[in-house]
Amino acid sequence: MNILCLNTGFTKADIALHFEGKDYFITTDSSAKHSENLLPEIEKLLEKVCKNGETTSEVLNRIDVISVVTGPGSFTGLRIGISTAKAIALTHEHMRIVSLGSLELIAKLSKNKQKTAILDALSGYYFVSCFDGDLCTLEPKMITSGELSNFKNFVSIEKLNFETELVSFSPESLLKLTLEKIDKNQFTSEEKFLPLYIRPSQAEANLNENKVKNNYA
Repeated sequence: MNILCLNTGFTKADIALHFEGKDYFITTDSSAKHSENLLPEIEKLLEKVCKNGETTSEVLNRIDVISVVTGPGSFTGLRIGISTAKAIALTHEHMRIVSLGSLELIAKLSKNKQKTAILDALSGYYFVSCFDGDLCTLEPKMITSGELSNFKNFVSIEKLNFETELVSFSPESLLKLTLEKIDKNQFTSEEKFLPLYIRPSQAEANLNENKVKNNYA
């Protein structure tokens, strides 16, 4: 089975390719713009497996599964990854889709069985989800810094102001979680292949704030 994995929900983009039993990985520079660099980086990875004059389009035709991190994460980054994956999947009808949650990915990288995966949502908020082994015991939600004391065994990709087990996203970890989901037949339909937005975007927040002001004007 040949697999392409994408994570564009954060500063760096991770791309993994599992093709004919071999693994290939790329991580973009943190200054790179996903909108400009994702497709060229995918092309680079596909070029590595081209044989005997084969084109990257022909290689893409042989990809069976595409997986993407769907959030929570950067609004723009998630949209870019998901829209790219959708475009690829729609033009390759045989291709199946696997959704990867960023908090789920963080939890998978932890050594502890019971853990709380956490992401900094900025402005004093955090995205959290609790896990017991492979089982998610709390759907992803957003909390304030004052609510952090309600949780324990934090796993994060960033240092916070409390004791945290630090892990790192990597293209290798994307592929590992994707393979686990494939083994469990956890595929996603196109209809349910959507970004996970727990908080509104800044534009939506500003719009709602203006609506409230206008109602009281």
